[in-house]
Amino acid sequence: MKFRFSDLLIFGLLFIFVAAFPVDLFPIDEKYRLIIHISLRVLILGYYIYICYINRINIFKFYNLRRLLLFFPFLLACFSNLIAYGLDGCNSVGITMGGDLLTLYIVNHFLIAVVEEFLFRLFIQSALVKVGSIKRIIYGAAIFALFHLLNMVNISSVDGLITVLLQVVYSFGLGILLGFVYEYTYSLPACIFLHFTFNFFNTVLFKYMGCVTSNFAFYMTAVVIAVVLAAYTFLVYWFVLRRNDRYFRE
Repeated sequence: MKFRFSDLLIFGLLFIFVAAFPVDLFPIDEKYRLIIHISLRVLILGYYIYICYINRINIFKFYNLRRLLLFFPFLLACFSNLIAYGLDGCNSVGITMGGDLLTLYIVNHFLIAVVEEFLFRLFIQSALVKVGSIKRIIYGAAIFALFHLLNMVNISSVDGLITVLLQVVYSFGLGILLGFVYEYTYSLPACIFLHFTFNFFNTVLFKYMGCVTSNFAFYMTAVVIAVVLAAYTFLVYWFVLRRNDRYFRE
């Protein structure tokens, strides 16, 4: 799969525009802010799908189920904030938002996972064809992590800055794992599923339903889990995948 640098630059700039658009600072109801977020992400996803269509890129391609099963311990990360709840002394959980608002949060975080996997795995990681697979994964994860600095546009305190920096750290670990999944299964839907599952359990379900843990406990737990999973992923590579270091390009 070959993209020109100018193509990748356009993909990235569109993503930056959508991700950094300061909707959360608008003095409007949260429901309408979410609708704006969703609309922007639908537009950029439509463009990404169009690019795949004109370049005849099969986004549903899948290679190896057995390799994918090696990464399923990743799902443990989806429950990481149960630990954060314990650290924060939380002992009660209940729904704190209406069904319509919760649905909008779920749709928004699903679109976040889809758009990010298109950009960082399908476009950027696939474009790094001149380096080895490990470097390709690390570079892609680093770019994925640094893009989360865009969340600084919506912060208004030192605590907010700390949480964004912690998010960058755990996003690097998450990017390592998702990069391995894409590299060795060539399955974009699998990456989207794992990414959305992480977002759903760690953000939508636990942060917006019931007892909300502190940001520090929330993100520190995510950092620890991401580091453990990144280490696990490299062990999988060292003992299983490096003997067959093959990348399946379009």
